[in-house]
Amino acid sequence: MVKKILLVDDEWDILESVKMLLETMNYKVEITDDGNKAIEMLKKKNFDLVLLDILMPKISGLKTLEKIRADSKIKKQKVAFLTVVSPSKNGKGTIEKLKPIIYIEKPINNASFKKEIKRILSLGD
Repeated sequence: MVKKILLVDDEWDILESVKMLLETMNYKVEITDDGNKAIEMLKKKNFDLVLLDILMPKISGLKTLEKIRADSKIKKQKVAFLTVVSPSKNGKGTIEKLKPIIYIEKPINNASFKKEIKRILSLGD
């Protein structure tokens, strides 16, 4: 079965380049530039992974993940942060309570990114 990934980032060049990279790995990828839209998408469809930018203008990735964890229907969703911001600069304790699987730093190194995505998607629920 094809794995489905939701990619959430406010920068369209990143959305497009990461989407293309993931599609070369034979994943089905949907994109949005808004955390609130991402939450609505999660309520309507099942995704194997959400790649979520932390710094976004309308609603931050942190706030988005807080909302995901607070919603009983989607709280167990696998989420990885895709960001240029290191956790130490952004309230690591708060972030850890939200249980992201990992932080993937931008700019992305294609080889290590592919390896990490495969690893994450192979983890049990």
